[in-house]
Amino acid sequence: MAIMKNISKLYTLLLMVLCIGYAHAQDYAKVDATVKTYPTTYNSIDKIASRIGADFQRDDEKARAIFTWIALNISYDTNPSALGRKPIKYAYSNEAERLAKIEAIENDLANTTLRAKKGVCHGYAMLYTVIARKLGLETEVIHGNAKILPHDIGKLPTNSNHAWNAVKINGQWKLMDVTWGSGGITGKSKNFGFKFDDHYFFTEPDVFFLNHFPDDKKWLMTNKNEREFASLPLYYDLGYELVSPTIGVIKTVVPANLPVKIKGIKPTDEVAYQFSNGGFSSRVTPKFTNGVGEFNVVLDKTARGTLTIFVNKMSVAAYNIQR
Repeated sequence: MAIMKNISKLYTLLLMVLCIGYAHAQDYAKVDATVKTYPTTYNSIDKIASRIGADFQRDDEKARAIFTWIALNISYDTNPSALGRKPIKYAYSNEAERLAKIEAIENDLANTTLRAKKGVCHGYAMLYTVIARKLGLETEVIHGNAKILPHDIGKLPTNSNHAWNAVKINGQWKLMDVTWGSGGITGKSKNFGFKFDDHYFFTEPDVFFLNHFPDDKKWLMTNKNEREFASLPLYYDLGYELVSPTIGVIKTVVPANLPVKIKGIKPTDEVAYQFSNGGFSSRVTPKFTNGVGEFNVVLDKTARGTLTIFVNKMSVAAYNIQR
């Protein structure tokens, strides 16, 4: 009888934990819905911070509201001379003056990004930081290397080319990239297109590592290193899990079949692959086992360069093929 009571208590506790997790997921949907009613333009950081602070009490809700508003309303500035793309030079005579000038530069970048409704990654990250600090959140701008293009596959992270954020929630640091959460550059015209992606909000460190490597390794928050990062494929979409291959450089002898396994695709999805030296893509019909879709990429004498996997005509991942 005592055993049955303990099992009953354990079952009740499990249900409570599951319900709490579900409630939090639902809360973010409610947060997003509320933020979508906000004005799309604000002329001061104080005003948007005040609005968020009035609507949300929990720190994670505030963090989500900032992320959602910026991602929905700030577009990426493709101008080569955009503010935040190049370091700003300044002079100072003591440490206090240096810190004051840095703060002024950061606030100026955040305000310019807000009012112009566009910016580069540093502008996104700084705007997030300034709003978050107004709301009492502890947050940091993280600089590092992002794997962005196929030629990055196999290369060690060196010079910084990106900026993102960490925010402390209930004593734990959470990673996010509001720039990539907002959309991306699309098409031959290289224009920015909005596409809200909350896979980059509170992303698990092992997943965030797939395309982010910080200058300060403490922000990895996972037991990974530069060589592991270099060896990874190019991940375009964190909504899918590459089960195999997980190495970005594929060395092969042709002819051969390359088995590809992806978790997250559905039987109704259109799946295809294409090589950078070929003009046409090849559609495939995956076979599914335990939720994982598997198909073969045919490697023949024409297969070379970059292999890109597509789901519903959107890039999911890329590999470098070497023979």
